[in-house]
Amino acid sequence: MSENIIDVNENEFEDKILGASSDKLVVVDFWAPWCGPCKQLTPILEKIISAAPDKIIMAKVNIDENQQIAAQLRIQSIPAVFAFKDKNVVNGFQGVITEKEIVKFLEQSLGEKLNEKFDDFYKEIDSLLNEQNFSIAKEKLEYFISENSKEVNAICSYAECLISMREEGAAINFLNSLDEDLNKDERIKKIIKRINLIKEKKSGPSIDELKIKLTKEPKNLEIIFKIADAYFAENNINNCFDILLEHYPQNKEEVKKKILSFFDVLGFKNESVIFYRKKLSGMMFS
Repeated sequence: MSENIIDVNENEFEDKILGASSDKLVVVDFWAPWCGPCKQLTPILEKIISAAPDKIIMAKVNIDENQQIAAQLRIQSIPAVFAFKDKNVVNGFQGVITEKEIVKFLEQSLGEKLNEKFDDFYKEIDSLLNEQNFSIAKEKLEYFISENSKEVNAICSYAECLISMREEGAAINFLNSLDEDLNKDERIKKIIKRINLIKEKKSGPSIDELKIKLTKEPKNLEIIFKIADAYFAENNINNCFDILLEHYPQNKEEVKKKILSFFDVLGFKNESVIFYRKKLSGMMFS
């Protein structure tokens, strides 16, 4: 049995169904061992839902052993299937339906496509961003998001594109316009935090002015951090980390803490973070 398909009893209902529905769609299959149609429906549900562990949990409830739950939901016949989201029933059906109808039911409950793959599209976007073709990437992402409004990867790429174009205000307005559920996503939270940090660090002396100061006070950690912040605000991530690592041997704990704060904002899947984590680890353990 897939890890996202579980058996649930009355004592676990609050935690494993209602509580879990705050993070994922929870589809509850009410069945009984004597129910012939259940034996037809349940395997189809399991096959489809097991392929979407990041989006859906399937909770199987034997009504013979858990009659109180069945009574509370006024289940008159089985199989009966209910979809829970944010602790509320958002969809449901009774009886046996086709695989195509099940997919439609799940997508309506999710508010998005079930398992649509966009690998080729994201490869194209990554290539455009790496080549700094931001205007083309922006246009493609705008059209894609209009057709796939729940695709968090596309939303994050669009925000990244705007940041690279120095349009932080437009990026934050876009992210603030998203549904409340989307803004709970940790990836989006990190980008909002990053934009706010960029806007905060944009005020103050220029990098050239700070570098002149640093030549006069080469060990002044406050100036070093201000230069790193200025690079970060300009989205010049590599220079930001380079200057911090350059001064790491003389100020190990303080610089490490500063670097990790940037890692946290960028996210640990960011290419620059992956690269500089290795460099930092090499310096720490050399």
